[in-house]
Amino acid sequence: MLSIDDVRERLGADLDRLAREHGVPGAAVAVAVGDETAEAATGVVNRRTGVPVTPEAVFQIQSVTKVWTATLVLQLVDDGLIALGDRVRDHLPEFRTADPAASARVTVEHLLTHTGGFEGDLWTATTAGDDALQRLVEDEVPRLPQPEEPGARYSYCSAGMAVLGRLVEVKRGLTWAEALRRRLAEPLGITELAFDANDALGFNTAIGHVPQGDRGMWPLPVWATMPESNPAAGNRLAMSARALLAFGRMHAADGRAPSGEQVLSEASARAMRASRIPVLATPVAPKAVGLGWEVYGDGAVVGHGGGALGFGAMLHVVPEHRTAVVLLANGGDVNALIRDLVEPLVEQVANLRLSGPALEPAETRTDPGAYVGLYANATQRIQVSADGDGLTAVIESTGAAAEMIERAGLPSAPSTFHLREVEPGTFVTESGRYARFLDTADSPARFLHLGGRSVPRAEA
Repeated sequence: MLSIDDVRERLGADLDRLAREHGVPGAAVAVAVGDETAEAATGVVNRRTGVPVTPEAVFQIQSVTKVWTATLVLQLVDDGLIALGDRVRDHLPEFRTADPAASARVTVEHLLTHTGGFEGDLWTATTAGDDALQRLVEDEVPRLPQPEEPGARYSYCSAGMAVLGRLVEVKRGLTWAEALRRRLAEPLGITELAFDANDALGFNTAIGHVPQGDRGMWPLPVWATMPESNPAAGNRLAMSARALLAFGRMHAADGRAPSGEQVLSEASARAMRASRIPVLATPVAPKAVGLGWEVYGDGAVVGHGGGALGFGAMLHVVPEHRTAVVLLANGGDVNALIRDLVEPLVEQVANLRLSGPALEPAETRTDPGAYVGLYANATQRIQVSADGDGLTAVIESTGAAAEMIERAGLPSAPSTFHLREVEPGTFVTESGRYARFLDTADSPARFLHLGGRSVPRAEA
């Protein structure tokens, strides 16, 4: 069993070293083991100013926000205002995608499990006011393609979280931010919290860093590259590591706050952690999705990561052992830092592997003809071609994704990956990411599942 003294010793020995090794300008870590807490920080919040990271420093948490939104939705279930099986349109009559008939069948649970079947990467800017999320759901979601039936399978969907955020607004009569503050932050005693740059100015706030020529990792020219339009999916929410730990600790305690208040019912907290839908293309350490959480070992560990230009975040919870681990960072190879520092702590507590060595290439390879072609959605184009011992994928950012890169002052250049087949239809990149081609039985693949998204074929 992991003790808090073990945690403090390992953070003291490894955090500074690993952050430097992985080019991370600054990071904050917070760990709860039962009623005890360990905190550590390294580096600076901004290399331009040299201000050090402190335990109360505020970082953007990006998509970890989705678990906060899911928790707000389950509070609605607890209060009898909605049910998981309800059609979204019964509560939001204006909800629809480009396929009105299919989207009429989308339920609350579909959105919580990323199985709504419609395109998910919606980063269009709307307004900068309290109606930003409403405008996104009512004006932009109706344009989204619906390539699959609701419930067909998992494909990461930030647009679905926007719809759930709007559902919270309508049912609570509050903006999403105010609902989060009143229903979660205040009961949990969280004060180190920012919803935008104006809020963030009140704290020791991290800015994202990206590689910039001879200067190496250097601050972005803006605090947020994502627009304000989708706060419910994680465009701008920021907080300290200890604040995010308080949220994780509540989930580890089956919805109970330190005061004893039941912020979320025990039944809903447990329901959120139950495996519901398998996450595709994770053959080494299979995982599923629950209600907002990513689930390992049938609920032994739940977690969620977040990332955007210059930021990375991770929250893991091990409920049986009342353990939660948070890491927030402002650039560099955050995934490597999580792999080398955070995952070993979680794995020791849970006695469960969260990742592992990449699978070896398959001895026999399938005909690449079913896989080659162009796959595209509103934010990326992926050209897949055959090469000598596998496939090559050239990925180009488009639309709102390209606009964010431009906003960061970075060149938007295509990325090229070599794909080696490890199982029929499943390939691995040089960096250990997995790609899976879907629906190949009687025709060329209809989708390429990469980075959690099922990207549809654009042409043969």
